Amino acid sequence: MPSLYASMKFGLAPIADWYFSLRGEGHDRLPAGPFILAANHSSMLDWLFVARFVARPVRFVLSREFFDQYGFTWAYRSLGVIPIRDGAIELSAVRQLLTTLKRGEIVGVFPEGRITRDGALAPGEPGIIAMAARAGVPIVPAGVHGAFEAFPREARVPLPRPVRIRFGEPMAVPPAAVTDRDEQLRALTSLMRAIDVLRS
Repeated sequence: MPSLYASMKFGLAPIADWYFSLRGEGHDRLPAGPFILAANHSSMLDWLFVARFVARPVRFVLSREFFDQYGFTWAYRSLGVIPIRDGAIELSAVRQLLTTLKRGEIVGVFPEGRITRDGALAPGEPGIIAMAARAGVPIVPAGVHGAFEAFPREARVPLPRPVRIRFGEPMAVPPAAVTDRDEQLRALTSLMRAIDVLRS
């Protein structure tokens, strides 16, 4: 586990547990091998809320727009964050994602691509489905409940509101979803429905 990741996770987890009355459900059934963890995106702290209940490190995907800004690139690299460009296929990012999964690690994604502005679940991007199919790994849906009320996108300071994380059953992705658009959309629809139920 990267030292900065461990320091942030275990240093902030007790504070988050107390401040947000943070609770988790279903994390006891997370796969032992590689998988993609997909959650809704309600706040800037979603990564911490989700990672809090995953024993192994999670390599989160982050938009390169944010990865390259604000002088935090060194920290993102130290945390194992994988940058990816919005709306484009970056072969280097795809290779890094596949290599990460091949090593047996966990990749964390927020399929909506952006933090919600109104608390509603936005449509997901199909790239996550193609990636899971190519790597031959399951996707575990997760629902973050209460994070929007605790720390909405425009807020400067998080509020002490209860936050709960629920993990669903791993979802297998058919191999055909690597290139078959219809298979991608069917799998994506199932995934986003599962996330919506878990976040409710």
